[in-house]
Amino acid sequence: MAIRSWLKAPDPSTNFVAACDKRTHDTGSWILSYTQYVQWCQGKPGILWIQGKGKKKNSTLIQTSKNLMKIIKLANPAVECYYYYFDNRDNLDMKTNARGLLQSLLLQMATRTEGVHPALHELYTKCNQGNMEPTTVDLSATLAAVTNSLSPAFLVLDAMDECSEAINVFKHLALFKDKLYIAVTSRYKAEASYDVTWSIYLNETDYNFHQDIGKYLQDKLSNHKLQPELFTEIVDCLTKGAQGQFRWVDCQVTVLQRCATPKSIRDALKKLPKTLEETYTVAIERLKESEHLQDRVQLLMWLAYSFTPLSIMEVTEILAVDLEAQIFKPDARSLELESRTYDILDSTLITVSVNKIVQLAHNSVKEFITQTHPQGHNDRVFEINEHLAHSTICQTCIIYLLQFESEEFYAFKEDYPLALYAAEYWPLHMKGLNDNLMEEEQARYLAISLLSESNRPQYVNWVRIHQQDGSYDPTLNANTVSTPLYYMAFSGLSSMVKHLLEENKVDVNAQGGRYGNAIQAAAYKGHKNIVHLLLEHNADVNAQGGEHGNPLHAAVINGNKNIVQLLLEYKADVNAQGGIYGNALQGASCRGHKDIIHLLLEHKADVNAQGEVYGHALQAAVILGDRSIVQLLLDHQADANAEWRDHGCALPWAAVFESNKDIVQLLLEHHADVNAQGGEYGNALQAAAYRGHNNIVQLLLEHKVDVNAEGGEFGNALQAAAYRGHKDIVQLLLEHKADVNAPGGGYENALQAAAYGGEKDIVQLLLEHHADVNVQGGEYGSPLHATVINGNKDVVQLLLEHNADVNAQGEHDGNALQAAAYSGHKDIVQLLLEHEADINSQGGFYGNALQAVAYSGYKDIVHLLLEHGADVNAQGGYYGNARQVAAIEGHKDIVQLLLEHKADVSAMGPYGHALQAAICGQDKNIIKLLLAHKPDANTLAALEEAASRGCTDIVQLLLWHKGDINNLQAYGSALHAAACEGYMDTVLFLLEHKANVNAQDRDHGSVLQAAAIGGHRNIVQSLLEHNADVNAQGGFYGNALQAAVIDGRNDIIELLLEYKADVNAQGGEYVNALQAAVISGNKDIIQILLEHNADVNSVGVYGSAIQAAVFEGCIDIIQLLLEYGADVNIAGPYGNALQAAYRGYSDIIQLLLEHNADVDCHGGYYGNALQAAAYSGHEDVAQVLLTHGADVNADGGEYGNALQAAASCH
Repeated sequence: MAIRSWLKAPDPSTNFVAACDKRTHDTGSWILSYTQYVQWCQGKPGILWIQGKGKKKNSTLIQTSKNLMKIIKLANPAVECYYYYFDNRDNLDMKTNARGLLQSLLLQMATRTEGVHPALHELYTKCNQGNMEPTTVDLSATLAAVTNSLSPAFLVLDAMDECSEAINVFKHLALFKDKLYIAVTSRYKAEASYDVTWSIYLNETDYNFHQDIGKYLQDKLSNHKLQPELFTEIVDCLTKGAQGQFRWVDCQVTVLQRCATPKSIRDALKKLPKTLEETYTVAIERLKESEHLQDRVQLLMWLAYSFTPLSIMEVTEILAVDLEAQIFKPDARSLELESRTYDILDSTLITVSVNKIVQLAHNSVKEFITQTHPQGHNDRVFEINEHLAHSTICQTCIIYLLQFESEEFYAFKEDYPLALYAAEYWPLHMKGLNDNLMEEEQARYLAISLLSESNRPQYVNWVRIHQQDGSYDPTLNANTVSTPLYYMAFSGLSSMVKHLLEENKVDVNAQGGRYGNAIQAAAYKGHKNIVHLLLEHNADVNAQGGEHGNPLHAAVINGNKNIVQLLLEYKADVNAQGGIYGNALQGASCRGHKDIIHLLLEHKADVNAQGEVYGHALQAAVILGDRSIVQLLLDHQADANAEWRDHGCALPWAAVFESNKDIVQLLLEHHADVNAQGGEYGNALQAAAYRGHNNIVQLLLEHKVDVNAEGGEFGNALQAAAYRGHKDIVQLLLEHKADVNAPGGGYENALQAAAYGGEKDIVQLLLEHHADVNVQGGEYGSPLHATVINGNKDVVQLLLEHNADVNAQGEHDGNALQAAAYSGHKDIVQLLLEHEADINSQGGFYGNALQAVAYSGYKDIVHLLLEHGADVNAQGGYYGNARQVAAIEGHKDIVQLLLEHKADVSAMGPYGHALQAAICGQDKNIIKLLLAHKPDANTLAALEEAASRGCTDIVQLLLWHKGDINNLQAYGSALHAAACEGYMDTVLFLLEHKANVNAQDRDHGSVLQAAAIGGHRNIVQSLLEHNADVNAQGGFYGNALQAAVIDGRNDIIELLLEYKADVNAQGGEYVNALQAAVISGNKDIIQILLEHNADVNSVGVYGSAIQAAVFEGCIDIIQLLLEYGADVNIAGPYGNALQAAYRGYSDIIQLLLEHNADVDCHGGYYGNALQAAAYSGHEDVAQVLLTHGADVNADGGEYGNALQAAASCH
């Protein structure tokens, strides 16, 4: 989700859904007859450009893309198909430029169910974990890497004529055309000349347009039941009039659909407008004749200039805003807008998709209503003025927000569908006015009102709905919200900033918000005029705080050179620390802003200043991969060996990227230490070896790098190259005297790394250079073990031929045979046995090979091992023996096979015996199989196991095999087990079959106590109804009541008391229920027990109940006990209650003394309360005791008297 959010890709699915809504089945198949299409689809990948060739700019007969996706998928069902729609109705321009296309395709191709593609993840990391926006160049390069790693796929791009950067788009497409079958559709562009492989130019005479029109009309006019001759007339008329324009046909259909009779249809056909422009003119004229014209004009403005598509519910809110009265009227919301949409605006002009999104029906509608018409047309066509539209929308949004005056509004914001759009986009619409004073005045007046102190609640709610700076703080309130100046500066609204500074006299340096203050926000967003305005009003040019630390750093991040220059002119500290990158120079290096770097260096920026993320500017430039910036920094005395924490220095980072050879060379020329340690791979040589960069490895070797340098994830360069399968680099390293047996890294040595990866050629090469085939260590123990795990038989054979120890032990999987058996590699198991592998060798997690394969379930390997003499009853490993693991994992066929080979069905393991293991796995077929071999179900606790898992059907099966329903095992009877775990059905079944409801168990005592401990009231109720002894003694808690008290179940306690539980019964861990409740600190339960006549002075493990309460420090419980007559002077093993003085509870001591506690009462470890307070150092408690007459010289206790107690500890 983090990467998806960071990409901010436009969503083409809205266009796709709209296209699907209009698509007619079985149209567009004519494309299959074009030679160019066949060559494109069946040949090598390339670009096919399909253009609608007609007489006019709007001559677009192309339904092609809407049908092309389906045709491609039908012909190539196993091939991925991606899509994108350019759309100039998008006022944010995301769907009209190259960047939006690249972002969307990356989202589609590189974020799939199996995870994020490594190339995209690397870009995300390079962009500081999503804190930086990627450049278009980076997006394109990453997409190229993604497409190069994927199987050939299809890509359909629709409406290229609506793209504002077609030249750039085709340049990017050229990078992918060898891996993608790219189909581009557009209007005809005679002036365009792009690098495409195939082109198709279409017009109504080039293909069976007549046939597609017929299918389309058949679909759209199906409700009219037209006579064949009339239908033919319609098709002929519309085909002739269309001149290749499918859009024109679509518009006329809406007119014909309103005709009720054949005559009216023929009349309409005679009056059809000749062009698309005339069609729209007629639609507009119809609107002018209807009532509520202003609403319709307002809605057209919204549809033409809103920044996101509008939902039906948002349209409802818009039309309920009264612009003249400047109020929102909830009772003016249309109750039937969804069904009346086309009554408000002609369906020629708008469309409503299946997901209730309202849009202009086509981009040509926007072109028509926003263009300046020829002289003579203005009397019949009204025009939408862009500035007026932005002003109208801005006013509507602010009026809507001004209704939210309640602090509780935020909880009900879902009831206001326009709230999010209004909050997010009103500043952008106001900015769209471009200081047009005529249209700005009213919007500005409303904005001032929203930001005023008198409308503070509305202002706070606006910010809470959408925090303009991208932060998200759900706890934001009137005390923590940032200032209006901050948000206006961020939004780039200079007129509002000027008003706040000059009219409202606001604090220009007020802190708050994601970017700390107004000047940093404006600097980050690139609003130079506002930065200048703030500086003229004494904004602190070095103000600290916010995400980027200071204004200079913020300006640098987004490459705003002119603002950087301005801030430096105002004496910004060029070396100020703070922000994501620590300082401005590193920030500029990270972002690749060479001109800004030069400017900062001219102003004496410290080229070696340390900071966050990459440590220093040179390292940032190296990671960015910009040689010119690296050169610039080195020319200004950047230290090539400067280190940053555990990231090391620049050279190891430079070696990571193959394209950085020139940078590596440059660093070495500037005396970079070729053996410097640091970075993910330990050193430059290991980084280059791991990445497979032969040219960089060669360069480093020429500079006398230590070929055996240790460090990094793989220990050394040889192991890194071997793991990654770079044979040529392994060869090169060996030629330069790399130690073939050098230890270290995750795989301990190069041979194990190569063996794990199945790199036979590299294994062979290493062995030829005398690699130790039996070296121990690493994740898998030995090279043989490592390659067995991954099933690399050829490598196994090779290692065995070189005398690999077939019985060498590893850690988790024991030996190679166990690993092969577990992994299901039968051919390798056979091979190992042929090389005298010890079939019964013990070790590893599973103990032996037979148990390992019994777990993973490969019957054929089990059979093979048994044929070779595997001990079917061998004990060991986590599961004890093979039949137990097979039983618990549910492998019936393996259990059967083991039994046929005389497996001991009663042998014990961690899960008991095989029958218990099978019950754990809840496989009735295996249980029946084991029972057929007559194990003693009573001595083996099978019934208890089944009951503890609620397996009533298995309990029934065991009873049928003569299981003793009252057999007592370590944890009691089956009824105990079911009651404790809460399986009501099993409890009822056992009771129906005469289970002893009063059976006793050592730990749980009675069944009733077991149910109470588990907190299962329904089971407690059932047991009582079956005559369970409510006062049965035994078990850890003594009786059911005390168990329920400890578990804190008021409902069970009250139920037991209803059934006459003895509230004063003695026994168990806490002696009685009252003391158990006091120790648990549950005042409600104490109240219940006392109301049922619990003896408030009965003695328990801590003495009396009040002593227990004092010990726990619960003053409210003490007060409750005192209300019920607790005796404060009852003595116990700890003396009396007053000896709580040891714990320092002065308020409790005071309370006890007020209730006549004997201040000199003797007893307990400390003899008296004063000595206890003296020993523990609680001077305030001692003072209270002395004030109440405590004898300072009283003898007794561990320390003799209070003075000696105090001296011994202090």
